[in-house]
Amino acid sequence: MHKPGVVPLIALLLWPLVGQANEIDLPELGVRLTNVPSAASKPQVTEVTQYPAGYDAVMRLGAAQLNISREEETVPARSDVADPSYRALLDRRYHGSVESKTLGAPTTVGGHSAWTVVDARGGSSELTHYTCLTYVIVDQHLYRLAITADGSPARPAEFDELVKALSGVTFEPVQRANRG
Repeated sequence: MHKPGVVPLIALLLWPLVGQANEIDLPELGVRLTNVPSAASKPQVTEVTQYPAGYDAVMRLGAAQLNISREEETVPARSDVADPSYRALLDRRYHGSVESKTLGAPTTVGGHSAWTVVDARGGSSELTHYTCLTYVIVDQHLYRLAITADGSPARPAEFDELVKALSGVTFEPVQRANRG
């Protein structure tokens, strides 16, 4: 079952956080999250992984998870996340359950044009699977930010907190240790 919720959750992307926030720095990806909420279950970066095509980081906050991917190969000069044919290519590449070709809306992340899709789907169980997927190109590198959580009967608060935290994403020069 598909439940449209794009407008309310995109509004959360732009909502400034109130109260204390944690700062998470991911230099291998060139990403800093400055508005990760302080919570009883402190956010944990569980892994930063290098693979041939780029880097991934996984962060958990309670029932929610944020996956950030940065592709190493530069995108072609005219690539634009607002282009439905480019998003269709990304949908095929990432094999996700969310189709960004026809869903979503233009947004801004860290001062860069982005495309965000928010989706809620019922599964075979009573749980609903929530996804907030954002594509953004920074310095000719594609970033994919995917927040997911399962909940029933309500959307987990941690999902909303991570969606809000996207308003505090900044992109910085990539820093990696020399491997010699």
